[in-house]
Amino acid sequence: MRKFLVLSFACGFLVACGGNASEETNSDNEERSHSTVRGSEEEEVTSDSNQSDSQTTTEDDEKEPTDASDEELSESELEALRILTVPMDSPYDEDGNMKHEHTQIEIVEDYMDDNGRIYFDLDEDPVRNITNPEDENIVQVTNYADVFINIIEAEAFQLDEELREEAYKFIMLSPPQELEGKDQSEYRTWEEASNLERGVMQMIYLTAAPIHNIDYIVQEDLYNHDALPILLEEFEKLGSPMVLFPAPQTVYDMQLFELIQDLHQMWGQLGQFENPAENKEEFEELYFQVRQETNDLIVRMNFLLSEEM
Repeated sequence: MRKFLVLSFACGFLVACGGNASEETNSDNEERSHSTVRGSEEEEVTSDSNQSDSQTTTEDDEKEPTDASDEELSESELEALRILTVPMDSPYDEDGNMKHEHTQIEIVEDYMDDNGRIYFDLDEDPVRNITNPEDENIVQVTNYADVFINIIEAEAFQLDEELREEAYKFIMLSPPQELEGKDQSEYRTWEEASNLERGVMQMIYLTAAPIHNIDYIVQEDLYNHDALPILLEEFEKLGSPMVLFPAPQTVYDMQLFELIQDLHQMWGQLGQFENPAENKEEFEELYFQVRQETNDLIVRMNFLLSEEM
């Protein structure tokens, strides 16, 4: 009986800060979830000594352990491993030019709200050319949505409304030691978070299942399993230079932007890694780095959301 895959977002991170780990995330199934590689009823994976402060834990009381090393997945099961995206209109017109162009002054004067935010929904052409008022030859392609967008494929890494709330809770489940006991009311809400903060929270949530799946493959030495190429392909897509982050608009955003840039580059490196089965040590080192950087990003998000704007 095939019990290698389950539909679940139950692949959270335990973030340890100063040696104290946070509580384990819950294993709630979601309608719009991703397939998660599963090996036992309760599995706890701890990385090598360089990652000793980070753990990935998952539990599933309904699934029995099974040997999946020789198991082939159906086409539908392989597709279920992919990260879901939302289609959107291309930011380019029929001639290949950006549909909207503004100067830095115009975009602020015409579209900045009372809270200092510039925001466009996906159906409002959020990706726009912004020109320098002093030099029109300096043009920056800017994303004013709260999601990561592949501007060539015209697709957004967006959660539906219900799962956005789950993504926010997912982050809040892993506070660092310095913030333990802090009341929830002292954090900024999802609505109060910046475009970039919202986008990062969604990406952390969307990559949780693929990271967990690769973790299981690494720990069980299933490098020849047909799930691995699919998972790596998804990270290659995530790490594409055509994926545009939400533009930083606050002081806190600038630091977050640098952190997500580093992780974005690692996604691409992981996705483009050649022959993991023949280069296990190097692959595992890169994978553990991606996992650790993700955990560090969760910690950083906790600190940022605890700050008033």
